Amino acid sequence: MLLVGIDSVMLPLCREPFKHLHGGTYQIETLDYCDDALMALRQQPFDLVLVLSLNAPWRAWPSLSKPTRFMGAKSAIIFLREVRALHIRVPVLVVSQFPYAKEEALANGAFAFVDPFDVQELDRLVALALTADRHGPPGA
Repeated sequence: MLLVGIDSVMLPLCREPFKHLHGGTYQIETLDYCDDALMALRQQPFDLVLVLSLNAPWRAWPSLSKPTRFMGAKSAIIFLREVRALHIRVPVLVVSQFPYAKEEALANGAFAFVDPFDVQELDRLVALALTADRHGPPGA
């Protein structure tokens, strides 16, 4: 499982509970930057990616047709687009307490969009993503 993004509130909320799921069998890697996560996804398979913030940071913005330096709140969306452009088949959950980007995240390939403070729903979606066929989000 790969956790992406520097978020001092979300990281402990996500990392600690998942360490103990299924007898502690999940290996959890954390990376602060989206571009580091893309590199890791190219180098090894992960069962699941959790993006811990809509503003997950990049060391360097990907080259896109539009300037993105001022699109911090779209950082997770750009990450989703890059994952799909690389044809990496892994469920990506976007974890955010701000629902304004939910539709856009789902439209760009997120497996699910979940509020981090709804721990039961987060746990349910992680379990679903880990057992689901990698062809798409729930119900696809």
